[in-house]
Order: sequence, then structure tokens, then C-alpha cells
Amino acid sequence: MVLRSIPRFIWPLAALLLLVRLALNLGLNPGLEWNYDERRNGRIADNYLAGRGYVSIDPERKQLRPDSFHASFPVFVYVGWSRAGLPRHYFTLLVYALAAGCYLVGGLYVQRTLRYFGLPPRAAWAGAGLWAVSPGVVYYVGAFWWYENIALPLLIVVVYKLLRLHGGRRLLPPDAAIILGAVVLSCLLRGYLLAVYGAVFAVFLVLMMRRPAAGQRRTAWGLALGVALALGVAHGPILLKNYRQFGAYTLSNQAGFELLQGHNPVAQGRFMFDWNDRTAPFDQYVRAAIPNLDSLNQYQESQARAHLARQWVATHLLEEVKLWGRKTLLFFSPENFVADAPRTPWSPFTALVHLAFFAALLLTVIGYRGLRFAASDALLLAPLLAAWLLSLVFFVGFRWRFFAEPALLLFPLIVAQRLWVQLQRQRAARGIATPP
Repeated sequence: MVLRSIPRFIWPLAALLLLVRLALNLGLNPGLEWNYDERRNGRIADNYLAGRGYVSIDPERKQLRPDSFHASFPVFVYVGWSRAGLPRHYFTLLVYALAAGCYLVGGLYVQRTLRYFGLPPRAAWAGAGLWAVSPGVVYYVGAFWWYENIALPLLIVVVYKLLRLHGGRRLLPPDAAIILGAVVLSCLLRGYLLAVYGAVFAVFLVLMMRRPAAGQRRTAWGLALGVALALGVAHGPILLKNYRQFGAYTLSNQAGFELLQGHNPVAQGRFMFDWNDRTAPFDQYVRAAIPNLDSLNQYQESQARAHLARQWVATHLLEEVKLWGRKTLLFFSPENFVADAPRTPWSPFTALVHLAFFAALLLTVIGYRGLRFAASDALLLAPLLAAWLLSLVFFVGFRWRFFAEPALLLFPLIVAQRLWVQLQRQRAARGIATPP
């Protein structure tokens, strides 16, 4: 039914976009290599299969050490893949195929989201096309081997389905299964999405508590509790594995490292490529503040770095406030993610999207021509708010800003449609009031 509702002119455009994306995937990665985070996870899987445990070589200490820096779920997958005797480049192709399918699904649900907000069909398809060719989607993240290419379209689907529930649609079992599966898989692949989905479901519950029907409120709580339970069960093996490694129930050891990157005397608000360079000011600051750094295991080091970050914030409140401003400006700058360089040139497309977003936000705040926020706007903008707050807590990561980009693009289109409707109504009202 859904496929039959797609206009015929969309199919060749979708096929062309898919070919471009796959050509970029294979052209930029002819060796079918994994990205640097997953290469590290792959080495951990190899060491585990060799009987050494969940360890990797520490380049500073030149020794194998227990490692739970990145997400553990991919390590479990790589262990199972290797035990099945499957070549790793097959897994690269599988991820590319899944990401390509999610790319098409994401475009479809962008269109459906815009239709839900009242855009006419052709305008909604144009909006979906803009999302499909936006810099992050088509190149900076989309052209490379990142799990964000699977997780972002799933987020778009989940937000759409929650919007429909808020609009009064019944929760059908297939929709509940899709929401549960999408949230759990996304959070297992990218741990920071726990914060994004936490914000999305918090907003969803607040909105649903305002609904008059008690059944809708019970459904919302049941869905949210079901998602929380599924996440707890899915992350149980990770918590147990990390407890056996480090004596603490954690999802990863990365948070303390990244917290200190975001709050220190030389922080600039972005990822520091020289964070472990012993000749750089940051590493010298850390070693002076934590003299026994090299004797700590990864979990202990993460905790020590987090403590140092909190200590710096408590004693440098003015600098921290200035850093928030710098991070906010950087978050909304026209940059995009790049894996191996401190920054990218400004993108005109990204700049126009951000300018349009703030123009739409301003016009709505001042109530221009009767514009006002709708309750559903909060659900659409929740991933944007969560990604921005993550940037304030840690640093501006353009891979997690990736999850804010649909809201940045869609909100101006929605406000433009509302403004058009308001203008049409006002013209009609003047025509009725004016005698012939």
C-alpha cells in the first residue's frame, strides 16, 4: 500500500540517488575497509577469539589492555561473524546494503513527516529530495562506512510514528515492533543515541499526558516502558562484560575521556585530534593533574578524567559559560563531519539550511502573521535539542549533530507552509470583507 502511493516519477530519481550513493561508498572505499573505530573493535574481537579476552594493544604502553572504549555490541557481532567463517569484507558490503536501504526508507519517511505537518505531496517529496542530497547524508557521513547511516533513518521513522500516535493513531503491533527494534538497534550501535531517544520519549510522554483520552496515555506509557525494558535487556550482556573487565557496570569507558576533551583550559569546543599527543598542551595538562595516569586501567582513567573535567568546570565558571557559547556557534556553523581532519570548509547548503531554520524560529517566536508553535513541533525538534545538549556536555561532534539535521531542514519547510496557509487565509478574509 505504501509503495503503491509513491508517484511514478519518484522511482527513477530514487534509483539514481541510490546509485550515486553506492558509487561513492565503493569508490571511496575500494578495499572495503572498516572505519577506524570499528577496526579497533575488530582487533578486540580477534583477540577475544584468540583467547586473550576483550583487549587491544595500547599504543602508548605497548601492551595488551582490557578495552571497552567504544560500543561493545559491534564486538559481539564481529565475534559471531568470524565464528561463522565469513570474510570481513562481506560485512562491509552488508552494512553498505543496509545503509542504502535505510537511505531510501529515510527519504520516504521524511516525505511522510512533511505530509503529516500539512505540506502538499509535491512539496513534501521536494523536501525528501533535499534531505537525500544534503551534504551529511549524501557525502560527509553517508558516503562512508558509519553506523549513523543506519541509525539516522531509523530515528526519522520512530519520530514519524510517535507523531502519528500523538495525532491520535492507534498503536498497532507492527508499529510497536518497528519502534522497539529501531530504538534498540540504534542505541546498541551508537551509545549516545540513548540520550537522543531519552529526549524524544520524554517529550512524547509530556505531550501524550496532555491528551484527554486515558487510553492514549496508557498506550504512551506502555510503549515507553517497553522500550526501556528492551533497552535494559539488550544492554545486559554489555554491562555484565564490562563488570567482569573493570568491576563496574558501565556501557563504555569513553564518556570520561570525551568529557575532559570538552572542559579543560585549551578546549575549543570541538574534537581534539592531538588529545593523546605527549607534546601537546592538553596531554601535558592531563598528566600534570593525574600523575599516576599510566598506572590506571581504562575505566579508572575514564573516571579520573571525568573528575578532572568536573573540577575544572567548578573552578572556571566564566570560562565554561564562554565555552558553551563557542560550542553553540560551532554546532550551528555550516561545517560537516570529516573523519581525518580538524574541520571542513563551510558548506553553502548547510549554511542556507541553518539560516532558514533560525529565520523560521524567529518568525514563529514573534508570531509573524499569526505563526505559532504546534505541540508536535516539540517532538520534531527533540533530537536537535538532545544533540545540542550533548555538544555542551562534551564537545561538538558533527556525527551526533547528524541526528539534528533532519529537524534543521524540515522545520523551515513546515513554517513556510504554515506562513503560506496564513497568507492565503488573510487574503481570503480581505476578499470577503471587501465589497465588489
